[in-house]
Amino acid sequence: MAVTYDEVESFLRGEIAVMTGRAEGEITADTGLIGPNRVVDSADLVMLLLAAEDFARETLSAEFDWTSDSAMSEARSNLRSVGTLAQHLVTLQKP
Repeated sequence: MAVTYDEVESFLRGEIAVMTGRAEGEITADTGLIGPNRVVDSADLVMLLLAAEDFARETLSAEFDWTSDSAMSEARSNLRSVGTLAQHLVTLQKP
């Protein structure tokens, strides 16, 4: 059974809430992960990406490579926001 975008986004929001001490309801798809308005520091971002890598492998049966050259690019990265990361993870699922 395919995991939905909402399920992936919920996972990410929960992880960020734990890391930052923010209420999960304060974290939305537009919440920034990189750039000047990010809600996580560098160490928390690495922890989030490691959690996302495990989630992708265990829940989505997919490999998530967050070390690509464009990963930290504010303009084109899948890590720009919670929503862009969630969408990217959903697309990695095997049909």
